[in-house]
Amino acid sequence: MKNLLGYMTCVLIAILLSVYINGSGGILVLCLLLLALGISMVILFMTKRRLAAGIKLSTDIAGKGESVEAEIILFNAVPFLPSCVIEVVAECSQNIQSEAGLSFKTVVIGGRQESVNLGLKTRFAGLGYVKIKSVLLHDYLGIAALRLDPSRFEKAVRTLRIMPNIPDAGTQSEILRATSENSSYDDNESESDETALGLTGVPGYDHRPYEVGDPLKRINWKLSSKKDELMVRLDEKVTASSQAFFLDIPECKSKDVMYAMNVDVIMEASLAMLAMLIGQGYESEYNYFLDGWKNVTIKQYDDLIELQNELSAISPYPEDKRFEFSHEAGKTAPICFTSCTSAMSGEFGSLLDEFSGSFVVTRLSGIEKITENMWQADESFEFRKMS
Repeated sequence: MKNLLGYMTCVLIAILLSVYINGSGGILVLCLLLLALGISMVILFMTKRRLAAGIKLSTDIAGKGESVEAEIILFNAVPFLPSCVIEVVAECSQNIQSEAGLSFKTVVIGGRQESVNLGLKTRFAGLGYVKIKSVLLHDYLGIAALRLDPSRFEKAVRTLRIMPNIPDAGTQSEILRATSENSSYDDNESESDETALGLTGVPGYDHRPYEVGDPLKRINWKLSSKKDELMVRLDEKVTASSQAFFLDIPECKSKDVMYAMNVDVIMEASLAMLAMLIGQGYESEYNYFLDGWKNVTIKQYDDLIELQNELSAISPYPEDKRFEFSHEAGKTAPICFTSCTSAMSGEFGSLLDEFSGSFVVTRLSGIEKITENMWQADESFEFRKMS
């Protein structure tokens, strides 16, 4: 509006000049103003018809905290004539941030292409994207502007896989011995170093309440003191089995930065747990959704590296695909690492209804204890049972 008022003022001055001062001079100025407007509008509409845009990334996979360049490519198919002023606004997912803004203005020479590089930095793990959000054309006089149809740039999208880290969370006995109630005891030892089958599928001995006639040597005094009743150790060792893990990343309506951070933490928490089990010599089954539910067996660190690479392409999955898995896999109670937050009560409620096992949430989620089998992981990947 400001530029239009300025242009109309110039036209008015030219008319006054031709009437009161110099007729031929005023008419010449008026003609030049009208010619400038005409040329500006012609170039504007020609650019609208013949402009093409695309986008490239310097890499398709990166680690967290790495710098990536997005190259925006504009091609002016009008020969000889330069384009009008082109304003481009790019957009990236919440797990990617811009280092110096996502918009720019430029002019492209006729029949040639112009490239502009935007600096980006990865923030959180998972599948991210960079795309052209909008293209606005301005005439040279700044009087008119045309917004191009977004459908013209639907293919101007590039995805970026961001690899999660594998945290070294040490050996956390609380979660590795989540069913410490079942730790065995031998009256020939002051302490038992055997761990019962529990949250993480570690082998040990099963127990039952004491019955008259049971040998006193089978009484687990340590466990009995905890349960306030006599517990007898059975002779058969519980068979060790693979611990089943499930990664639950439902869609969040808000799609804000905090949810992207929450997804990042829960993903890395699950990798931290797998690393702990590998360090103890145990294998695990890991279930995740990537173009369908997948199941992998994690026996050694190389398997974990391969899974880390796979999880770089993870993104929230649609609701109708959420429970298309067998959550009764394995001989141990499965563990679900969920990215649900306190704002997603419906999603977490349906998970409680459908999933039979234990749950791990993040401290960022804001979820309070709802069932007995709930654990919380903080940003340093310390696990604690919620109480």
